[in-house]
Amino acid sequence: MRKGIKLILGIFLLLALYSTIFVSLMHYEGQYENVNPITAFYWVVVTITTLGYGDIVFHSQSGRFFSIFVALSGVAILWAVIMPLIITPRLEQMIRAVPSSAPAKMAGHIIISGYNPIVETLADRFSLRKIPFLIIERSEEVARGIYQEYPVILGDPSERKVLSRASIGSARLFIANENDELNAEVILTLRESSDIEIIALVGDLTRSRFLSYAGASRIISPKTLLGTFIAQITSPPRRGVFPGAIQLFGDLKLVELPIYPGAGLIGKKLEEKVVEETGAGIVGIWQRGVFVPDPGPEEVVRSNSVLMAVGNIEQLSRIRDLTFGTRKEGPLIILGYGDVGRRVARVLGDCGISPLIVDRRDLEAIPFEYITGDATLEVNLIGAGIQKAVGVLVLLNQDSDAVYATLLAKNLNRDAFVVVRANRLKSAEKIYQAGADYVASVPIVASHMLAKIIQDEEEELNLLYDDLELKVFNVGKRSRLAGWTLGELNLPGRFGCRVVALERMTETVAVPGSNMLIKGGDILALIGSPKGIEAFSDTYDRRKTLKRMLKIPRLSLL
Repeated sequence: MRKGIKLILGIFLLLALYSTIFVSLMHYEGQYENVNPITAFYWVVVTITTLGYGDIVFHSQSGRFFSIFVALSGVAILWAVIMPLIITPRLEQMIRAVPSSAPAKMAGHIIISGYNPIVETLADRFSLRKIPFLIIERSEEVARGIYQEYPVILGDPSERKVLSRASIGSARLFIANENDELNAEVILTLRESSDIEIIALVGDLTRSRFLSYAGASRIISPKTLLGTFIAQITSPPRRGVFPGAIQLFGDLKLVELPIYPGAGLIGKKLEEKVVEETGAGIVGIWQRGVFVPDPGPEEVVRSNSVLMAVGNIEQLSRIRDLTFGTRKEGPLIILGYGDVGRRVARVLGDCGISPLIVDRRDLEAIPFEYITGDATLEVNLIGAGIQKAVGVLVLLNQDSDAVYATLLAKNLNRDAFVVVRANRLKSAEKIYQAGADYVASVPIVASHMLAKIIQDEEEELNLLYDDLELKVFNVGKRSRLAGWTLGELNLPGRFGCRVVALERMTETVAVPGSNMLIKGGDILALIGSPKGIEAFSDTYDRRKTLKRMLKIPRLSLL
């Protein structure tokens, strides 16, 4: 629209310029009866559109030259500007057709009903791992918007003929990704003629049993998982308890430790003595959405950042003591009481914490104190006591509202630890810019879980970041990794990933150094980007390479 407005303004300015020149030339030739704006505009329009009625003509050489110039410029505008920018796209939109059936010879693919931000993130993972997939979209507008980027067919996935065109008979898995009512229709249709595995995505697990009755093989609630994760990282720390910790090898755990206001580490460099005193290994630091891997001793710790560390319970407890500040008393405020907000409040309630809820709706019969009001209005946040809050959880349905609420929260209380839910992955950067200390995304939760299920991996939820993944690799006896030190392998430089823990027989090592020699039988825990992890696997996973050669679709790590 903006380009169209600029084009129209430009044409009007050009017409005005030509009309002015026309008046001057007519005055020069003495054709005073044509020296007026209406006649000038009329002549310019019929000439620039190449109609040329011939009722008004120039007699001088300069006038005729001007006529030629105006006519040629009209042709140029038509073919160089209007046709490619306006007419051609409209014609393409009218004649282009969304595919109505799956590509020929498509087999072993995954079918997804309904497109949304979850599919957008999941599709990237499928493409990275070369997993074939197909989207069935019932909205023609949505299908037209995505068919050039993703494999999609237009149709109602609850109709047998549409499922047949999607090659349901040769598909590997079906993901029901619409609302519960539409998912139920699709699942019932599938179960009439197919025993394919069906994964249903739901917003609220309380309604999941109905989809089980319909025939769903497995039910996942990304919002419930996200709510649990957010509640875990925002719960007040307890001695020896690390909610959300990822179990690695033996007694080693990978944890995320928020740096609270007033903590002893704030403003200090991560000198080696800090690691030596605690015994824990530092994997990285999240600061305003930027992950600093393998931070050196010169890295300065800032308030409200998140430290990622590896160690046993005793070591992690020692380093967590350094992340505490002077804990002030105050409310923990939840903005938005939807599917995620309810789950967060419930988990916090089980931990003995009673959050204060702010929601637009008039909530009834909930076991928490609440304020009815818009969470994007400053007066409501002040009324909720945000200036004394220890934490603010922004769990709103619209990312634009989340950005604005985050700005308000941080301006009213800079010391509060602000955790925000992002509904679209692309919104995370803006939310961090608004001042959020931690952003968790629904699409990332869903894509992580589904990718693990599809690849027959452990379904435990771990790192909730778009460009960071945790993988465990077994080093075979004849693996090309064996016999090399980590320094010689240079995994960070080659693949952008690093070993954060190692298990050898009964021995475990947290964040092994560059001189650690890799041996056959070792088990490695690596952190890196999905692309880097996949490249590492392609290089060193002999079974994966063999299975690719034999065209066996399932993934197994050596």
